[in-house]
Amino acid sequence: MLVDSPAEFAAKRYDFVIVGGGTAGLTLAARLTEDPKITVGVIEAGQNRLADPNILIPGCKMSEIHQYDWGFKTTAQKYMNGRVVSQPRGKVLGGSSAINGMMCTYSSKEDIDSWEKLGNPGWSHEDLAPYYKKFATFTEPSKKTAEFYHIDNKVIDKELHNANGPVRTAFTNSKRVGGNAWVKTFDKLGLKMKEDSQSGHGNGGYSNLITIDPASGTRSYAGTAYYQPNVNRPNLTVLTEAQVNKITLNRHDGEIFASGVDFTSFGFKYHVKAEHEVLLCAGSLQSPQILELSGIGSRNVLEPLGIKVVVENANVGENLQDHGIVPLSFQAAEGATTFDSFSIAGVEAAATTEFYASQTGLLSSLIDSNANLSYQQVDQRTGHVSSTPISELIQVAVLKAPPILQKQYKLLGEALLNPKDSAFQMMYIPLGIQKGFDNGGGTLSPGNFITLYVSVSRPYSRGSVHITSKDPTVPPIIDPNYLSHPLDVELFSDGVLFLQYLATKEPFASLLKDGGKAFHPGFEHLTKATAGEFCRESLTSEYDPLGTCSMMPEEEGGVVDLKLKVYGVANLRVIDASIFPLGIRNNLQSSVYAVAEKAADIIRNDWKESKGVKIGRKREASPTVKKSGKRARKS
Repeated sequence: MLVDSPAEFAAKRYDFVIVGGGTAGLTLAARLTEDPKITVGVIEAGQNRLADPNILIPGCKMSEIHQYDWGFKTTAQKYMNGRVVSQPRGKVLGGSSAINGMMCTYSSKEDIDSWEKLGNPGWSHEDLAPYYKKFATFTEPSKKTAEFYHIDNKVIDKELHNANGPVRTAFTNSKRVGGNAWVKTFDKLGLKMKEDSQSGHGNGGYSNLITIDPASGTRSYAGTAYYQPNVNRPNLTVLTEAQVNKITLNRHDGEIFASGVDFTSFGFKYHVKAEHEVLLCAGSLQSPQILELSGIGSRNVLEPLGIKVVVENANVGENLQDHGIVPLSFQAAEGATTFDSFSIAGVEAAATTEFYASQTGLLSSLIDSNANLSYQQVDQRTGHVSSTPISELIQVAVLKAPPILQKQYKLLGEALLNPKDSAFQMMYIPLGIQKGFDNGGGTLSPGNFITLYVSVSRPYSRGSVHITSKDPTVPPIIDPNYLSHPLDVELFSDGVLFLQYLATKEPFASLLKDGGKAFHPGFEHLTKATAGEFCRESLTSEYDPLGTCSMMPEEEGGVVDLKLKVYGVANLRVIDASIFPLGIRNNLQSSVYAVAEKAADIIRNDWKESKGVKIGRKREASPTVKKSGKRARKS
């Protein structure tokens, strides 16, 4: 149930206190409270907007949906000419699943197997596959939709989708500009997807699933899927509009325990007790922030701010990885209707009417056309010869890597050289953007445009997230360090040249003015010599940060163990994308749901083994500094 009073929330005692009512947090809350003996309290900083059409309607104005965003920005990016990049994170019940692009895409088998190879037995793709299946309910497309988007039994393996999970997935019925031309073009190039991406295999172009309730045509996300059906559970309590200040840590019988959470709501400070565990689900940017505010992190970060070091771990906030994304924007063919058409009087109103009448048209989807391609598939079609073979560049990357990254880079290289694995993700949206739009200034040119995007699936560049203040309302310093590794520049250059090639191929070329040779103002024809600088000027974020509380052995860069417990604290876990130790192809949404589902089983099994015993009851003693293990080397 939702409570209006923070005092009422704080007065209760919970077996589990969950920090963050987002994608992972609400998944955990729903699964744990299936046991009526387990009590759960959830603290969320954002509002409850479960009935908000700005969230529910897929193609709503992004300017409207971003009112539920933390509004984070990166530092000036050294390797992108000092540009600053937005980092949207959902500040609303449901978290980023309430404001994302709704793409339901999946990691590769090699991605998740790499997690296990980094020191996490039990975390292979085979182990996680049942949870990819568990979180969703799939609705088959109508025969007409399947024919339009070229969806066949190769793209959808029904056996992988026969679960009855809370999140609804389906194919779009939008039939908007570009629709089936995307798949047809990849098919003509010999690059059509021939396997269900949920299997962890397959490369090519395809129409991707989206997280949508086909009955209403509205967004299906953690708020509506995991929380709303369970709102009346007496053992589940949710407090919104409450800012977490820190996790309180105490020592008992030689161990450090999380005793509860300090939070602020409407200007007043409160404390809520956790009888069993605290589960931190604040996301890749704020989970490390909250750990540091609580005294868990690097001495070099905490002591200058006057924060007592309770558990020393220099890995907190490190290993930040993000899917950068480079756009190439084109003028649409005459007569095309795109999101840019909303500037014309009456177009948006007509699209709204169409959506409510039939769940079709521009407002019925955001991004529903995807492609995963190997390095070899892209390199063979870009028409250039690299001065240095990619295999040599990979070897150099491993040799020059800090010791803490060598194992990661070796795995990245293996994936890059594997012709069956994905090195790139590509997609399109019927909308024009301004080159380098995250750097501010200017307006879009009049007209209709179509934008293609490329992302490097597993970047080599590594960044960090750290606090600069004891004040929890001060955003952390976010530095993804985009394009700091030369291999990323090489890969993005290849990828954007492929987009340019793709735009001139039929039938997709017919959607574009002059067959894909007329660019949106600010964009231009690229060559191998100019592509690298273009990427520095144009790259932005796909909003997929991960890795800042990595699941790995501590001496190799880890913050949590394979049960997602924070090293050095007996009853504190992190469950969100921050625990992903290595990047994955595609978007994070499905993997966050899957990890949260698996975590719920891990936690429930531990609960049964402990027989619900409240741990660390005598917490009067103040915590002392504890090194959680061998001190990790900074990357």
